[in-house]
Amino acid sequence: MKNTSMGYHTFSFFQRIKEDEYQELSCDFQRYANGNNNLKGFPIEGKEHKRIGWEYSYKRNKGIRWQLLSARGKDDFVIRGVRVIINPKALIESNYITAAQENDLEMVEKIYNNEAAKISPILLAFGSCSINRADYCLNIDLKELGIPCTPEQMIYLIKQGNVPKSCIERKAKSRKQHRSIPDPYSFYLESESYVINFYWKYAQQKEKHPNFAFRDLSRNVIRFEVQSRYPRLYSYSKGIKYESKYYTATDEISMNELYERIINDIKNPSIPIDVMLTGKVSDKVVRKELFRVIGKGDYFTLDDARSIVETYNFRRDKEERLIYALEMVNESRGIEKAKTKMYGPDLDDFKRSLKDLDNMLINPVTIPRRWNIRYIPNPLRSYYDALYEEELVPVSEYQARKHIDEFLLERI
Repeated sequence: MKNTSMGYHTFSFFQRIKEDEYQELSCDFQRYANGNNNLKGFPIEGKEHKRIGWEYSYKRNKGIRWQLLSARGKDDFVIRGVRVIINPKALIESNYITAAQENDLEMVEKIYNNEAAKISPILLAFGSCSINRADYCLNIDLKELGIPCTPEQMIYLIKQGNVPKSCIERKAKSRKQHRSIPDPYSFYLESESYVINFYWKYAQQKEKHPNFAFRDLSRNVIRFEVQSRYPRLYSYSKGIKYESKYYTATDEISMNELYERIINDIKNPSIPIDVMLTGKVSDKVVRKELFRVIGKGDYFTLDDARSIVETYNFRRDKEERLIYALEMVNESRGIEKAKTKMYGPDLDDFKRSLKDLDNMLINPVTIPRRWNIRYIPNPLRSYYDALYEEELVPVSEYQARKHIDEFLLERI
């Protein structure tokens, strides 16, 4: 598969520096930019349009951005440092579509250390600082996986999914409608510690990179990303941070080295970069958050979803409860909107029905009849099916899939 991939696409880390180092580093960046036509700097503004630093990036995108920041916080406490934002695939291959994998980090480290050494000795080596943001992602190329719908149709279905309790959907002012509306090609959910975003990659590149030579390759790509910030990353790192190659145990170094580390305030990163960008972590994060929003189920027409429920021969009250949930989501055009119409025991029954349907691999969001499409598989399970010839699945899920397969064969 060329475009379909899982991993991460961007991450960042922050190096705190002292006041004198900030001034020296500012001069080093200006000197390097003056002698390098490919690097440009521009001011960064904070609240009330006050300048809080400078960003340096490459005209021919190299996949690294440097943000030199000096901001005053509470009690006049000033935080100074440099934030480094890296897009590994852009850095290595000028590729803005495919997700990066853990084995890409070795090349990223070499390129970063080489570039940082040219700019200033103040910049620490790669891996010395804690990661403070990681964008885990899954790229689904609908054409590659044989999913029978357009990107616009897939986004339409996804936008009717569940909104986790801690999240709100982002909206922006519309000049035409004079009110705040969500992006038509994105389902962007944000909380204090993370962001969940489904979006059509082609439309996003058209807006941000209109002259990108390979933009047409993203025409059928839907990206799901989980932008995880420091609090989330810290919880992910518990129990595995000591596995990092950047972690140095104090009993492994001499007293002189230990003294030098204390004098220079060199500490082990609390959230090491390498352990947070493994396939094991990205798979776990993507799977958990994607299923929270769109669930495990496949998409069917309302008539077929009803029929599948009926083939289970449940008790009459359970069958009616499940079909009512399907009809409510269809009528309300989404799970979240259906929730707002119910309270108390009715809402509890509705949530229970959503769990039951999820276990049956039936998505409560149904396909509009006008599309003339009867079945659209779950995008994450489509990815797993393409990746593994014999995917290991729980017994309950295997039975639900077998039930659906038998239903679809009977209706051919």
